[in-house]
Amino acid sequence: MIIAARFILVLLAIGGSGRALAALNADYQFQSTLASSVAGAPALTNAGPGSNGFAIETVDGNSRTVLTFPQDNGLALAPTTGVTASDTYTIVLLARLADVSGYRRYADFKNAASDTGLYNLDGQLNFFNSATGPGAPITANSYRQVVLTRDGVTGTIVGYVDGVQQFNFVDGAGDGIIDAANTLRFFIDDTAVGGESSAGAVARIRVFDNVLTPAEVAALNRAAVSVGAAPTIPTLSPIALLALVMLLGVAALAAFRTRRSS
Repeated sequence: MIIAARFILVLLAIGGSGRALAALNADYQFQSTLASSVAGAPALTNAGPGSNGFAIETVDGNSRTVLTFPQDNGLALAPTTGVTASDTYTIVLLARLADVSGYRRYADFKNAASDTGLYNLDGQLNFFNSATGPGAPITANSYRQVVLTRDGVTGTIVGYVDGVQQFNFVDGAGDGIIDAANTLRFFIDDTAVGGESSAGAVARIRVFDNVLTPAEVAALNRAAVSVGAAPTIPTLSPIALLALVMLLGVAALAAFRTRRSS
């Protein structure tokens, strides 16, 4: 049994080809504050010529405090250093747009200097100018959970609306890399080609320091909750898991035979 126990420990140490959960490094829930409920992340700042304000709205059937913003206004997260790497991240936005006609900005990675980035385009999720999702899942004044992931190793960008994948492409041009200003901007448009923003409201913004899988994106909650950094959980590969189950079965059988003989 001692040998079996040691073998199990070896499996746990070297058989874990599964991935660790990404850490939630910033969570903005807009409960009358722009601060993150995860310690260490900087507070968001209002951006634009107008005034943002807190209000009570119905989100997913429940009344909660949100941040409303007029057209040409939005939010900025700066610096992103310490929150996420510039080329690897998951960004989760739970928001509504009042106008979904044409291009309406969700996220800007180049600190207003480029027209590239994440948009609504006539109800479709769009990353200009590389990919557009099917159908029109984004409707005016309806809260949608929009997720964007970027893998710094492969350059792959994936976009989701309400847990459903909309597009997948390799960002060879680096349009999704947060530039040297270390600033993420939300809802407010760039200065290169302006006028592509909408009034609206945001109920929650989250930033993870890694790429969530499609299953993890689909499982994301939407309610305002008290959260901390997600734990890192080691997982076993399928082969290691099968070997572990077989070993436990053999060990149980050996223990049963020992009890009978005694």
